[in-house]
Amino acid sequence: MRLLLTGATGFLGKRLAARLAREHDVRLLVRPSSSRAGLPAGVEIAPGDVTDRASLERALAGRDAAVHAAALVKISAPRAEFERVNVGGLDNLLAAAAAAGVGRLLYVSSFIALGPSELGPGGLLDESAEPLRAGRERAWINDYERTKSLSDAAARRAIAGGAPLVVVYPGVIYGPGELTEGNIVCRHLLDLAHRRLPALVGRAERRWNYVFVEDVAEGIARALERAPAGSRYVLGGENVTQGEFYRLAGELGGFRVPRLRMPDVVAKSAGALMKLAARLTGGVPKLTPDLVEIYRHDWAYDSARAARELDYRPRSLARGLDETFAWLRTTPAWPR
Repeated sequence: MRLLLTGATGFLGKRLAARLAREHDVRLLVRPSSSRAGLPAGVEIAPGDVTDRASLERALAGRDAAVHAAALVKISAPRAEFERVNVGGLDNLLAAAAAAGVGRLLYVSSFIALGPSELGPGGLLDESAEPLRAGRERAWINDYERTKSLSDAAARRAIAGGAPLVVVYPGVIYGPGELTEGNIVCRHLLDLAHRRLPALVGRAERRWNYVFVEDVAEGIARALERAPAGSRYVLGGENVTQGEFYRLAGELGGFRVPRLRMPDVVAKSAGALMKLAARLTGGVPKLTPDLVEIYRHDWAYDSARAARELDYRPRSLARGLDETFAWLRTTPAWPR
């Protein structure tokens, strides 16, 4: 398959580029300002940006398929930038692919586009969830959730209109890779290992879905190769409570996890101060009010359809964290 991949310089994107390049003729859309370190050897680079439709049209020339994994994954960024990349990027890809006659498309959405899961049957959601019924917006936690939900709605409309599109919804991705804001779990594990966190946020019984980065890349490759047009799949891992996550992290990482849990009102106030400080210094806040709000919800999902139809078999959280800590210990970021 001759395909174009967007988002290849990101945390998931680099793993995905390597996986797809093993079996396909891959061309990568890469912004001129992005580092090309870690990209697989021998792949073609097409300079461009998902916010520039003309560059997408050039990059799609002669391609049979496209995988759209580009997204703005930031703890804090201007509202318009989330719109431009997360909503506008998909719109541009769909339009450019239609103009180029590309016959197969895959869009990498996110669990967050399906919404918090505590109100779902059994506290779980799957790809059939409809968080934007009748076009009505709900109360968004942050601009990332808002724009990923709106772009998911656009993907569903495109499918209804006959676009040859498949959509996947990864869970909370973690694992070895660049310590970008997209790799928020590893950044959090390092904060725990360095004892930078005096207390935890959220309730211990809240369930989240954690999935190893290599498993997501494999699931995307299988969906690209096997899934019928119009299908959608959750690509999750194991649903665990926050209490179990921190127990495993402390046990496998060899560090003590704080026992204290910060009240939400205190955490939101601290997050607001950190967000302001980061805005003044140009840094990345460790906590913001919207991150506190995310910790107040369940994000648990069912990947049964992907297991049935794609033979998707993600590893357990214990195994994935063990592999993640083995890698973290080799990095300069690990405490010495």
